[in-house]
Amino acid sequence: MENPGNLGRWLGAGLLATFVMGIYSNFALQPQLFGGEGLLVNAAAHPRQIGLITVLGMATSLISVWLAALLLRSLGRARPLLATAYFALVVAGLAVSAVEYATLIAFRTLGEHYQTAGPEPASLYLALKKLLGGLRNGIHFLDVSLGGLSMLLFFCLLRLERLLPAALGWAGIVATGTQILAVAPALFGGSVIYPLLAPLALVYLAAILWLVWRGFPAGALRDGAALGAATR
Repeated sequence: MENPGNLGRWLGAGLLATFVMGIYSNFALQPQLFGGEGLLVNAAAHPRQIGLITVLGMATSLISVWLAALLLRSLGRARPLLATAYFALVVAGLAVSAVEYATLIAFRTLGEHYQTAGPEPASLYLALKKLLGGLRNGIHFLDVSLGGLSMLLFFCLLRLERLLPAALGWAGIVATGTQILAVAPALFGGSVIYPLLAPLALVYLAAILWLVWRGFPAGALRDGAALGAATR
């Protein structure tokens, strides 16, 4: 690697972009869909909003795949199993995210028909709402679980290669493990333990800002391949 610092900053900048898009989607766009009368009614009332959520979500996933490919290229020789597994999980997350956003668009279509249905057909739409809602929730929790596992491998990779300060790397590993434990009950019929999600958000943001500021240490990625002009 000719300039590992630049790769680290590219990685940090990409992660920061996905973090900002995720925050905007989750806290500015999505609450209007899930509050009030519920997704069946709100989805039809906010068609452009659903489109924007979908575009932002897919853009986030595609950027994540690109960043995982950069890490695989740079760390694949030194840590082939970890780097390949990380890349595979991120790609799997892209596929699951695509299905999740497809269900959101399906809710919009279902909601539009529900608004024009009479009293008797409306009961059928409510049954379809439960079915589609259960499908979306199941896909969502699977997506979050895959994201947690990929983040665990991400912090393990950077810690093993000493690309983050030791304290920050270990904090990321512990916080990601906590996130996985918080989401796991939802896969088995339980509820998400939301307070346990906060540590990862804080540590993840700290790691991103560190990478943007410092990049990777000089002399890092000794076994990695050069990225070429794109990251010089």
